[in-house]
Amino acid sequence: MDTICRIMLVFRQQETLERVKNILVENGHRVLYSCTSGMQALRLAGLHDIDIAVVGFTLSDMSGIHFAADLLSEHTCSVLLIVPAEQMAYARQSIQAEDIVCLPRPITPKALLTSIDLMMQYRERLRHMRAETQKLKEDLKRRSLADKAKTILMHALQLSEFEAWRFMQKTSMDTGTPLLEVAEMIIEKYGHTRQDKGMSHVDSASLPDY
Repeated sequence: MDTICRIMLVFRQQETLERVKNILVENGHRVLYSCTSGMQALRLAGLHDIDIAVVGFTLSDMSGIHFAADLLSEHTCSVLLIVPAEQMAYARQSIQAEDIVCLPRPITPKALLTSIDLMMQYRERLRHMRAETQKLKEDLKRRSLADKAKTILMHALQLSEFEAWRFMQKTSMDTGTPLLEVAEMIIEKYGHTRQDKGMSHVDSASLPDY
């Protein structure tokens, strides 16, 4: 995967920090921060967006599992937790978040880089899924508002369904206003007329030529 990954390293031993950092930097990844304590890492995480935190199982001031939970409660990143082989079962049982991946120790460059690559692929798929979901929500909102505005126009200006839709499209094109905003303005301007029994008609001067 060609995407450069922004990484935070959190290990108790400085020697481990340097070794892991060298592997990652040599393979094109960007190590933003290297920390030996969880509290220091949590403070720094708020200064810059990170993609993945590579974390030791035991830090100088807290457990790696505790740190990972605190980090993910505040930031949308992923955690690669380096775990002693004999603690893997315990770590997996203790982890609730799906954004935490466990990698057994001792780690090799290949295992580390493969894990980072797979995690980045997962994050990219997740980003696309969230973008598609957001677009779907926006499309549904746009359709719902457009249908509501069209119905209001049909009642307020005595238009057919085709004429109401044409009115909205023409207003959008003539004014350069997105259709969603046109629908919102129509609802705001004419929505009350459906309940106003004292109004016999609406000024037809606001109706564009067809």
